[in-house]
Amino acid sequence: MKRRIAVLLAVCLSVTGLLTACGGSTKKDEAGQADSEVTTEAKAPQEEATEVSSEELVTLTFPSIWVGSDSKAEAFGKMISDFNEENKGKIEILVEEQTDYDAYRDKIRTQISTGNAPDIFTVESFADVQLFAESGKLMDMTNFLAEGTMTERFVEGLVEKAKVNGVNYGFPYENAYIPAMYNMSLFEKAGITEIPKTYDELWVACEKLKEQGVFPITQMTNDNAWTSMLWYSYAVASCGGADVYERGLDDPAFVEAAEIIKKMFDYTSSDAIGADATVVNGHFFNERAAIYTNGSWILGRIQSEGAEGLFDSIEIGSSLEFNGENGGGYLNVVQAYICAGKQEDPAKEAAVLKFFEFITQEDKIVELSNSSGSTFAIDTDVANIENRLQAEIITKGSEANYTIGHFQGSVPTATANAFPAALESLVLGDVDAQGFVDILKAAK
Repeated sequence: MKRRIAVLLAVCLSVTGLLTACGGSTKKDEAGQADSEVTTEAKAPQEEATEVSSEELVTLTFPSIWVGSDSKAEAFGKMISDFNEENKGKIEILVEEQTDYDAYRDKIRTQISTGNAPDIFTVESFADVQLFAESGKLMDMTNFLAEGTMTERFVEGLVEKAKVNGVNYGFPYENAYIPAMYNMSLFEKAGITEIPKTYDELWVACEKLKEQGVFPITQMTNDNAWTSMLWYSYAVASCGGADVYERGLDDPAFVEAAEIIKKMFDYTSSDAIGADATVVNGHFFNERAAIYTNGSWILGRIQSEGAEGLFDSIEIGSSLEFNGENGGGYLNVVQAYICAGKQEDPAKEAAVLKFFEFITQEDKIVELSNSSGSTFAIDTDVANIENRLQAEIITKGSEANYTIGHFQGSVPTATANAFPAALESLVLGDVDAQGFVDILKAAK
């Protein structure tokens, strides 16, 4: 039977993380208050707006991060070239290459704050969609996304979740399931035949791996502490369940998860404090470490850079049970929303929507997914995904007991930014688990 699920486009707009807002955070509350002031002008259905009637060439600016060494650069670049060729003399997408993710975020925020939103751009979090909607400079795409075949293209519920006060100021594009990855070759050498289902089983496995001279779990504290942030996210899910972020940082799950992540550092490499993604990837790719977490976008690098046989030895897993509860969940985050600046010229609005219709076609998403390892919010037949592990991640993610956003995308930006330093303080023993959470709560 044909299984249809989301296919992800991953990168991370941020190897730094991308993001769904899961409620309960101060920033989200503040954004929600500001959102109540956003007014939406009544518009006729936008289905006819995709017909560009202007006889003059319409040019659209698109500052894009999907360029250079980004895994999506080649296929997405071809998509833009094909669109420009198909609409030659009528519409032209002008790409402004942005290779620094942090600089890109700052650029978009600066442009919108000064009233000059780009024609087309991407954001990595729903919180930013909410914030930018407050400016009144974003295009209302509600009718466009609801009309014709557009409404049927997306994974069920994702477009609705992207609304701000009932209005779509953007739509989800890159949508990721992020699993735990286990090197079963190293597990078998240590006498372990199955991946852990509980934290007690994980600690037993870690002891056996450690005896074999293997770093059990990859960890890092530098940059945004990406993989450690993901491990903490899984621990929060195990301790608090799918709705834990709605209850806020006062929930005991965040302290319990801090105790788990601190113990994980007992089973990692000696260079974990201060390590960045290069260090973490190197340990797993070269089979010095046995357990790793990241999105499917990393699979191509595992195949090309990893030790011989590594890719074939990987088995993926979900959240572990904590006190007999909350196992079987997967981290699931929208890593990229596509938005557009509000247009006064009907021809430019029509051109923007025509481009959006073009880049959400299933055959183009399949090509983009297969070339990049990323998965997307467009409902796609998993049978067309060529990478075995990528297809498995999508399938298991779509069948999970529950899904939950990662910590970075579920809390205010200031809280997420405080995570790496708080983690170092925790691991070095400067604070206990409660002190770690107190640092996060104090971030503003």
